[in-house]
Amino acid sequence: MGITKKIILGICLFSLNQIICQGKKKDDNQVKEVSKVDKTTEEIKETTENTNDAINSTVKNSKETLKTIGSIFSSGKKNKTKTKGTVVVDIQQITYNDQRLGKLYSYLTDAKGVKKASRSFTDGNASITITFKESADHLWQAVPIEIQSMFKMVEMSENRMLLQLAQNKVDGK
Repeated sequence: MGITKKIILGICLFSLNQIICQGKKKDDNQVKEVSKVDKTTEEIKETTENTNDAINSTVKNSKETLKTIGSIFSSGKKNKTKTKGTVVVDIQQITYNDQRLGKLYSYLTDAKGVKKASRSFTDGNASITITFKESADHLWQAVPIEIQSMFKMVEMSENRMLLQLAQNKVDGK
């Protein structure tokens, strides 16, 4: 081999070596890039898991908070439910032995849905307390018209009635 051929061969080998080295560097860079992508993927996965855990914890804590808030407000509802079973009928300015009071009390104690009834009298005012699952209005609507006409409805709420004697009746007769 002549010198020229050796030089050309040397240049070719050198060039080939450079090409191979550059290819290897590209491969190394690609491996580094793939490694970076893998690392980023793992970080994203870990962050996602942490976020899911945080969301689940927040949801659980929110449910517990709502339950606590609900129990605070539902205690009022429970009391209302207890009092809904009781209807109080107050009659103003009546005597203890007034026949109209007796007729109303007699009807109310025997009315459908009435579980228990009691009455009290203080200073010209009578009070009838009834265990009844419906509203005061529902109870009053069940009272016969001839008994209703003996009284004037002054006030009514869910569990209370305030009555006065009607003006057209005298002394319970």
